[in-house]
Amino acid sequence: MTEQDGVLSDITVLDLSEGVSGPLCAKLLAGMGAEVIKVERPHVGDESRNAGPFPNDDPHPEASAAYLFLNMGKKGITLDIEADTGSSILRRLARDVDILIESHAPGVMESRALGYSDLEPNNPGLVYTSITPFGQTGPYRDYKGGDLIIQAVGALMHPIGLPNKEPIKVGGSAALHSVGMSAFSGTMMALYVRDVEGYGQHVDVSAMQTVTVTQIHASIHHQFGRIPTRRESTLVEAADGWVNPGLEIGVQEDTWKKVCDLIGLPELADDQAFNTREARRTNQQDLLAIIGNWVASQPKEQIYHTLQGLRTIAGYVATVKDLRNSEQLQYREFFKTIDHPVAGKAVYPGVPFSIDNNPMTQSRAPLLGEHNLEIYRDRLGYSGEEVGRLRSTGIV
Repeated sequence: MTEQDGVLSDITVLDLSEGVSGPLCAKLLAGMGAEVIKVERPHVGDESRNAGPFPNDDPHPEASAAYLFLNMGKKGITLDIEADTGSSILRRLARDVDILIESHAPGVMESRALGYSDLEPNNPGLVYTSITPFGQTGPYRDYKGGDLIIQAVGALMHPIGLPNKEPIKVGGSAALHSVGMSAFSGTMMALYVRDVEGYGQHVDVSAMQTVTVTQIHASIHHQFGRIPTRRESTLVEAADGWVNPGLEIGVQEDTWKKVCDLIGLPELADDQAFNTREARRTNQQDLLAIIGNWVASQPKEQIYHTLQGLRTIAGYVATVKDLRNSEQLQYREFFKTIDHPVAGKAVYPGVPFSIDNNPMTQSRAPLLGEHNLEIYRDRLGYSGEEVGRLRSTGIV
């Protein structure tokens, strides 16, 4: 295997998922070298094709930022799996793949004879990953849920926000992206078991459980008498944004003295209101007011580097522009510029990990049905005339 092949270059994936989580899972597999075949509805495609923003604010199903990011590196075909002919074709495709990813509601795939138990007899090594809001079992299994609902019922929202205000959600689709990473982890584990033991498995990914794992410390703390509550903000405003000085808890006493000298108030080192971690925690808002006077006229990133240089756990609130210009992300080559025949050139974020000698590959997302001939004619053996007939009848 060459470096360009990727660690999953011998793996083929059918991606039947839509939205965020499933496509992200499949995208990561593609980045590791797997051949990922994106299956979309004829003429319509993945729901994310309608999600903006679009270049020049001109809606186009081939130029959705969400779709382009979540489906990088895949081959694209169209297929109506609700039709008998379409579901029959999918069963043929599923015989020779290693992984199938789907995000339909529980029971939908089974109703079309496309569930794991339907496909496994003809492909015992199949890893079949299902991603739903609440999982395949339980009293909530048929409930619907998007990012907001999952953040709420998974308790992620409970500790976020000010004490005297309503809980707030994490921006964007943070929960659904986490679910995609969770699905990727579960899929890779099942693939490893397949390679070692020789059998496939059904990976049942619950979005609620994924988000609940991120808050598992809260449920444990609750058992030991600490009820999770929202707290006052620890951010202070700098000249060009917001900074968390990280001084109220995680600073050793010798470091605290250096900070006091740095801000021109050496007397604070012996002030009983601030000279211990517990005192700084108790008087947090008073401390932040003092630090706020020092940071107000300075750039946030300069403050960050200065306080980190003293071994504090300071941080700053990065904007998207800050991320694009981050020396750390640039050094690790996190962003890549990729061209697309419709959307043009754009800079895409990478992945949160790297593997020695096997860099993640990144290439553009497919056009709708771009690889129909390659898959149906060259792989399944349909003639060009038959593919044309399938197209004219709306199957592909």
